[in-house]
Amino acid sequence: MSSFFENIYDLAFFFNTNIGIFAFIFLYILIILLILPASWLSLLSGFLYGSYLGSIIVFCAAVIGASIAYFISKSFLSKKLKKIINRYPRLSLMEQVVQKGGLKLILLARLSPLFPFSILNYFYGLNNIKFRDFALGLLGIIPGTFLYCSIGSLAKSLQDLKNLQPNNNILITTISVISTLMVVYFSAKYAREYINESKEINP
Repeated sequence: MSSFFENIYDLAFFFNTNIGIFAFIFLYILIILLILPASWLSLLSGFLYGSYLGSIIVFCAAVIGASIAYFISKSFLSKKLKKIINRYPRLSLMEQVVQKGGLKLILLARLSPLFPFSILNYFYGLNNIKFRDFALGLLGIIPGTFLYCSIGSLAKSLQDLKNLQPNNNILITTISVISTLMVVYFSAKYAREYINESKEINP
């Protein structure tokens, strides 16, 4: 049992080295590309590096991972799935709503936990979303990133980190609810506009 805790201590010490930070970033990017939950890594980053440095590390890793996923989707998946989308009116409508909403909808979706971060990266790559808007939309993850890292920094040990419940944080909950409601509102608004425009073109 003592050897287990020694290994955990050694691992934590390793991640606090320069090479360890790069290894942590690589791990975070890999988790994003594999569409796996990364929130626990954000907590761990806060525990290892503190609120501010931990947030910077997570944000940099998230931006790199998200960008890679976006270009993978844009380069290898978009043409094939575009044919599938065109066959189904609802999927086509969703695509038009995202394009019409642009940066505003992208930012709100990044703030809302209703839309998984990793899936959104690939989803935006399938649409005609400019990389500039995609990149600017990543600023929407800053509040959540800082809060998760701040909560992680409060842990005194890895056991404390395991017992943390960031989803119960009032600020995170408030931001999540408001952003989700706004995404729903604007999505419905842009969907109605697109449908009305389509009726005018094809009465």
